[in-house]
Amino acid sequence: MKKFISIKNEYTVSDNQYPEKSAEFIGSSLKEIGINKKLAQKTELLCEETITQMTAHAPENASLGVKIRRSLGDVYVSLQMQGSEFDMLDAPESYSDEMSDEHAQTFFRSLLFRSLGENYKYSHKNGVNKARIAVGTSQQSGLIFTIIAMLLGLFVGILMKTIIPESAVEIISTYALTPFKTMFMNALKIIIAPVVFFSIVTCFSQFESVAELGRLGAKVMGMYLLTTVIAVVLGFTMVSLIQPGEFGFALGTEAAGVNVSADVDTSLLHTIVDIVPDNFLSPFLNSSTLQIIFLAILCGVAVGRIGQYSKPVKDIFESCNSLFLEITMLIAKAIPAAVFCSVALLVNDMDAKNLLSVLGGAGVQISTILTMMCIYGLLVLILARVNPLKFYKKASEGMITSFTLCSSSAAMPTNLRVCTDKLGVHPKVCNFSIPLGATVNMDGVCIFLSVLGTFIARAYGVDISFETMISAAITIILLSLGAPGVPGSAFICLGVVLKAFNVPIEGMSLMFAVAPILDMFDTMSNTTGDVAAAVIVAKSEKLLDMEKYNS
Repeated sequence: MKKFISIKNEYTVSDNQYPEKSAEFIGSSLKEIGINKKLAQKTELLCEETITQMTAHAPENASLGVKIRRSLGDVYVSLQMQGSEFDMLDAPESYSDEMSDEHAQTFFRSLLFRSLGENYKYSHKNGVNKARIAVGTSQQSGLIFTIIAMLLGLFVGILMKTIIPESAVEIISTYALTPFKTMFMNALKIIIAPVVFFSIVTCFSQFESVAELGRLGAKVMGMYLLTTVIAVVLGFTMVSLIQPGEFGFALGTEAAGVNVSADVDTSLLHTIVDIVPDNFLSPFLNSSTLQIIFLAILCGVAVGRIGQYSKPVKDIFESCNSLFLEITMLIAKAIPAAVFCSVALLVNDMDAKNLLSVLGGAGVQISTILTMMCIYGLLVLILARVNPLKFYKKASEGMITSFTLCSSSAAMPTNLRVCTDKLGVHPKVCNFSIPLGATVNMDGVCIFLSVLGTFIARAYGVDISFETMISAAITIILLSLGAPGVPGSAFICLGVVLKAFNVPIEGMSLMFAVAPILDMFDTMSNTTGDVAAAVIVAKSEKLLDMEKYNS
């Protein structure tokens, strides 16, 4: 099968059979490319509806241009015709039995095209209508490539650790793996702040009333607080039942001295005060997610209060939101290569000397994360009353992305797309809850702190009383609110928890070998909790597209 295909054809409105000819051409071309029959038929229907609208707004003898293109796993159908502007999404907000057949047809056509989300693009420029339909994207192949990249990275990392000479390893790491990984993460950092800002502004500009805004915000924060408390309780329960560190694991070596500051102010008061920036640009320059969210909420609410300028300003923000999401999708093409570099470096840098000593603690940590993942499914089943298996299947792309990137913020664009395009969550909900959750909803960090804090304390022979555990639980909940959604942030918080347990901060060195691997599981739990909360809140607000969710 060809990786690069571009098929073109042209039809004239004066030809009475051009709609049938164009549909036949599109169907046969998609089959030639390898698109399955059901998807090809759906695409023909979408193209037929679009061509009908283009024809109705086209001058006499206008030409219809059809192009089908496949590139790197993505398949697109592009339509182009001269004519006046129209809106495929212009329809009544709700269906009524009193509607005429024409209005009912318009309503259901609008629903069909709204369900496509970013897969349908329409534009009108210089008197020409253009539409692009994404037929089959490379999401599945991208996931396969990512898994293959992880395995190859593991293999290359082992070779670098055991066979390849140290001088060659240093060259490979310094001049190939590390630079690419750094460039990829920098590229993600470029779009994180704009994606957060414009998505939240777009979200808040859609609210019709302050009461509606307050109700949704209360539900989202209530869900985040619920999952945070469950994560802390689960972490302490699992570590108390299994008791890692008390089964004769020898530390092997004394904990090396580590200069880790636990004096970082992560108190709730500091977090609240720090939300309001002292100027408009500093949150973007310092990548302060909470401050960016605060500015976005202000701008979003203000958009609806500026009278006649509201619509054009709103259109600008929506256009910017689409722009940065498109940039994100382009950057995401490099995820498999970035994963390969990250895993190879991880395996090469891992100190295996203390690995057996912390195997018990790491095992409990991973088991607790997997248990928490199951709890998300139970919450979706009980609170939203939807199929949890569908949830896991459709959220899997976001889970894999979070797992490999080890950053809630970096995985945020993927989770936004998963919520809207796969799970059917209304953008009004996920554009608010996902960016907020990347900062304040850190269930994986809570489990990391409770399990590993207790494990290190017991490895040092420190007895933890019930009162101390309760106090530490409250500390961990507050710490989770101030922990940024970036790799390694949990280690700063771990130093604070160890102080609460009266354990030397140098004990953190015991977990250096496996911390990056555990960070993958923690981040996956963080973001899965964000997506689960979005589904539950959307269902309670009747903003969950059940047809898309169950499809």
